[in-house]
Amino acid sequence: MYLSLRYFLLLLLSGFSLTALSETAVQQLSAQLQAMNSLSAQFKQTITDNTGTVLQEASGTLTVKRPRRFYWRTEQPYEHLVVTDGKELWLYDIDLEQITQQAFTADLDKAPALLLSGEVDEISKQYQVNVTRAADNSLSFSLTPNQPDSLFKQLVISFNNKQLQSMQLKDSFEQLTTIEFSQLQLNITVADSLFKFAPPDGIDIIRDEP
Repeated sequence: MYLSLRYFLLLLLSGFSLTALSETAVQQLSAQLQAMNSLSAQFKQTITDNTGTVLQEASGTLTVKRPRRFYWRTEQPYEHLVVTDGKELWLYDIDLEQITQQAFTADLDKAPALLLSGEVDEISKQYQVNVTRAADNSLSFSLTPNQPDSLFKQLVISFNNKQLQSMQLKDSFEQLTTIEFSQLQLNITVADSLFKFAPPDGIDIIRDEP
């Protein structure tokens, strides 16, 4: 899941400063994200190399709730869980029976899917944002990390009728990760207990200190 993004648009249009254009794109992205207090969906993730060859496919479920609560479970072809209550982040490789625990941080460039949890205030600090509108009125937001050590080069988030459609992340090796969402449910009631991880007995826990 920890993957990548980018880019600039409209820069060549006369009469507008880059700052003004970026603010407009950030505001539009904020409007899309602010409409989501909680989100539940199925996802399909495909990773391709720079020739378009499929390297990996996976699928699972995603649940997000503000503030900073995130649950990502890959079910096929392997079982892997990422969950945070906004304080602790747990990564559980179910097949390998290995758990990693670390303090949660708002480094959205390290975990771009956490953008969906509504860290809108951080977006303009951590990304340059541009937006394009397609003929069917769908919106695609292209985010380029400000920090050179980001794990990805570009992230594109697409919405249609204010419904999240997909995310695309490109890393420094030109690998492209595409995450397509389906069975989307917005602003449903989600128990906080979903984001409280209880490690199973008998499994080693690795504490990843910063």
